[in-house]
Amino acid sequence: MKICVFLSHKDLAEPYVEATRRLALLLAGRGHTLVWGGCDAGLMRVVADQVSAAGGRLVGVTVPFLEHKTRPGLDELYVAGDLAERKALMLRHADAVVAMAGGLGTLDEVTEVLELKKHGLHDKPVVLLDTDGFFTGLMTQLRRMEAEGFLPLPLDALVYCTRDERAALDHLEGRTALDAGFGGARDFTPVK
Repeated sequence: MKICVFLSHKDLAEPYVEATRRLALLLAGRGHTLVWGGCDAGLMRVVADQVSAAGGRLVGVTVPFLEHKTRPGLDELYVAGDLAERKALMLRHADAVVAMAGGLGTLDEVTEVLELKKHGLHDKPVVLLDTDGFFTGLMTQLRRMEAEGFLPLPLDALVYCTRDERAALDHLEGRTALDAGFGGARDFTPVK
């Protein structure tokens, strides 16, 4: 599979770095290709370094104003005209999506992918990797949207949230995932 990973270009501390390494090693170890923003900085560098070191393929998608931050030696590189086209290209070149810790760009990417899925414009599996409760607030908001009728589909048809990297990939691969504490989106319980 080609798996798109949305995550930060910032240098973040543990536990985000270790979770990124674990996901990348699992991704490459299972023969998957990384599709990501192509950046050679922060968590984006960590995921690419680990996938590459494990013999995996790298597909980067960037924009002109970020080309100077592009990782060298990619298997494939696409330069989109703007950020909207970048998101579309990443999704087009991927079979599945994982979102990890990130800022406004990551949030924008995740919500657009979910909006497109809601309208039936793709049926690719989407996972939020909830390292250290990073997506707890977002899942709480999505649960409220579901409960109050703002979502036309059940939330678990849109997204799967887990704190376990192996469960994330199992879900994307269609396996029965035994999650470490969270289960699927329907079983999500916010951490107090």
